[in-house]
Amino acid sequence: MRFLTIPKGSLDPEERVQIESHVIHSFRFLNQIPWTKELKNVPVIAKAHHEKLDGSGYPYHMKAEEIPFQSKMMTISDIFDALTARDRPYKRAVPVERALDIIGQEVKSQLLDPILFQLFLDAKIFEITSKE
Repeated sequence: MRFLTIPKGSLDPEERVQIESHVIHSFRFLNQIPWTKELKNVPVIAKAHHEKLDGSGYPYHMKAEEIPFQSKMMTISDIFDALTARDRPYKRAVPVERALDIIGQEVKSQLLDPILFQLFLDAKIFEITSKE
């Protein structure tokens, strides 16, 4: 019965917490690495890559001004990859156009940075990453 009441996706609240904890585990792992000066912010960038501009992301519920610029870029790329990846046994990849539409809806909902998404489109990053 609990799985029938899930409003979005297929995870119950406990499963969602487990999946979302990967961000914290990644941050802790990356924070152990002695990064060069140029790469020292990699852990901080990675820890915010599931945040949304309105604070509805996870795990820290950061608002737009708190999210590093690079994390906002990574978020768009990560969503695109999650939607279009063909190597995920738990879900089917969606076509590139559909993935861009989904991300575009997130932009219209003010969850993702519109300027960075436009840059993603203009640079045709989706073409580079979707080639097999």
